[in-house]
Amino acid sequence: MPTPLYRYSFIALFLLTGLFGCTQHSTAPANVAFHNVTSKYNALLQAREIMGEAEKTLFANRQDNYAILLPVLMPIDSMETKQVEKDLAAIIKKSSLVAERHQNAKYLPDAYVLLGKARLLQGDFKNAIETFKYVNTNYPESNARPDALIGLMRAYTEQDEYRSALRVAEVVRNLPLSKEQTLTYYLTKAYLHELNGEYAIAAAILEESLPLMKKNEKKARVYYALGQLYELTSKPEKALEKYASVQRSRPNYDLSFYARLNALLNEPNTDPKVSFNKMLKDRKNADLQDQIYFAMGSFEERRGRIREALPFYKQAASRATERPEQLSAIYLRIADLSYEPLQEYEAAKMYYDSTIALNPRSLPNLAQITEKKKVLDAFVEHWKVIKTEDSLQRLAAMNPTQLDKYLETYVKQKKEKEAREKQIAEEKAARAQQEQILASSGMQPDNVQASNAWYFYNPASVQRGRQEFQEKWGTRTLEDNWRRATKETSLNPEAVAAARNANSTQSGSGNVTEVKLSPLQQEVETLKKTIPFGPDALIESKKKQEYAYYELGKIYRLGLGENDKAIATFEKLLALFPATQYEAETLYLSYLASEGTPRQNEFKNRLFQKFPESYYVRLINRSSLTPLTAGAEAAAQNLYAQAYEAYQKGEYTNALTQTEQGLKQYAGNALEDKFALLKTMLVAKTENAEAYRKALTVFIDNYPSSNLVNMAKEMLTAAKGK
Repeated sequence: MPTPLYRYSFIALFLLTGLFGCTQHSTAPANVAFHNVTSKYNALLQAREIMGEAEKTLFANRQDNYAILLPVLMPIDSMETKQVEKDLAAIIKKSSLVAERHQNAKYLPDAYVLLGKARLLQGDFKNAIETFKYVNTNYPESNARPDALIGLMRAYTEQDEYRSALRVAEVVRNLPLSKEQTLTYYLTKAYLHELNGEYAIAAAILEESLPLMKKNEKKARVYYALGQLYELTSKPEKALEKYASVQRSRPNYDLSFYARLNALLNEPNTDPKVSFNKMLKDRKNADLQDQIYFAMGSFEERRGRIREALPFYKQAASRATERPEQLSAIYLRIADLSYEPLQEYEAAKMYYDSTIALNPRSLPNLAQITEKKKVLDAFVEHWKVIKTEDSLQRLAAMNPTQLDKYLETYVKQKKEKEAREKQIAEEKAARAQQEQILASSGMQPDNVQASNAWYFYNPASVQRGRQEFQEKWGTRTLEDNWRRATKETSLNPEAVAAARNANSTQSGSGNVTEVKLSPLQQEVETLKKTIPFGPDALIESKKKQEYAYYELGKIYRLGLGENDKAIATFEKLLALFPATQYEAETLYLSYLASEGTPRQNEFKNRLFQKFPESYYVRLINRSSLTPLTAGAEAAAQNLYAQAYEAYQKGEYTNALTQTEQGLKQYAGNALEDKFALLKTMLVAKTENAEAYRKALTVFIDNYPSSNLVNMAKEMLTAAKGK
């Protein structure tokens, strides 16, 4: 029996109603239900699964640097997240579908949160922050709001905006949170305080988070970070407890290894050297020997034996060449110790250079390290100038015979050192090449010791032998009878005659013979060219030293904060160069560096007595002056107008009196530089040209930031042209 036509009409009507009635802006229950189901299963659920897989991938492939403080959360690095780039793009696409097609779905805030998280992992902090703020503002009653605010905390933290992150944390603290949200909040807040250097607070928050975590590698990682935080807050007993907890939380091998290593350093009344040596011999630790040596260095450092610690750190560095993140941390430790307490700035500069050259992403204070390195670059440059010029001046004072002997010895020792270093490098390269060949053939180096006994199995020995042969015999053709004493006469008399004449050349007249210098003598003569023999060269050398001492003192004071060393350097400058042009500034900086000591008045008095009109005297006076009242400023302006009018009329004595009155009575007034320049112009009218040029130079030095400096420079140029 055929189906009645009205039934088809009813079905068609139903489908059309579903098609046109379920709009994303409708609040009808059927419409809302449709969009809830569609948004959840067609987009949100899939996006969450992809996010979960992406987070697992990032955690599994992370590059933790256990040698430094382990961040509670893995810092967001757009380079690292490229491995899940496609996943993040898929999450953004699917969560955006919810926003585009399901505006009335209850899962819309959750979709925005996922969108914000994906952008956060991409390193797109600006758009992530905007997304999280949008959820917070538009969905205040949603369960997704805490997730959005926690994401906002994380975004601010990654950008070092700790105050903004803390304000958001205060809001989250007062919201009802699920267990999962509470854990994420605790970890994010601990991460925030850790990066901000508030280690005790971070440790307390992590203690609260641990009961909420499952026993797995993530929990082991948090235990390890907590142990480090307790070390930094001088609580070795608690640190030891947390490192022991790492072993019970299913860590990977590296994490377990580092936890054992740090535990050894915190065990009271024990010497871990025996344990360290056992760990060095364990084959499983072959690629972790750098960290064992680093721990051995840490053990010595903690007991105040810095000199004993450095060789272990250097051993660690030599074994970490294939792991740049670890190597950068080792270099940084050596650099920090060389900087303080050893104060070996040249060595510190070298190791800071090496640290920065590795471009480590795991070091949180890289900007500070770079700034410190710049200061040390300048310090070492000036320090080398002082040492170099001092040595050259001593050489210039030697008699010629003594100087030649000294330089010849220096060149020979330099060549011997270079030869030794080259030999060591060649032997290392040969060993590495041999080990690589043996490894590729499946042989072990220990199994071929008998073979190694043969000379020609060692490329470095062959190269060294070739070099020694050439030094003794020269370049010889491979032929019979090469060593005969009569070979040179019997084989080629013409070649022998040419060789005998090779070291001498005849002059045009044939009466003078010029002997060629040996390579040793040539190097000696090259070195002599750098020695300041004449009076002019000696003066130039001393000028370089003078400037270097001046700059070195400034770096001690302004760059390194070493006030005592700054004063000592300035005093040496004044002792060696009593007429130095830097004396006024040197006394002023010594005055500042000696603040709070009895010597401050000494430097102040010397400055005031010798340079009463200097810029630095006015700086000291200004610091003790109270600001002029509006009435005093007006009086100063009237006095300047009177003085300038007197100058224009040719009443120079009267103008000079009024100018000096303005400088003394209204010190620090807005027209002070005008008073000073007017006084200089009066010198031109009342004294000679030399006094005028000197007065202009003093004005330029004393008022470097004045708008009148350019005018004064033009006046000085014109005065010098007279």
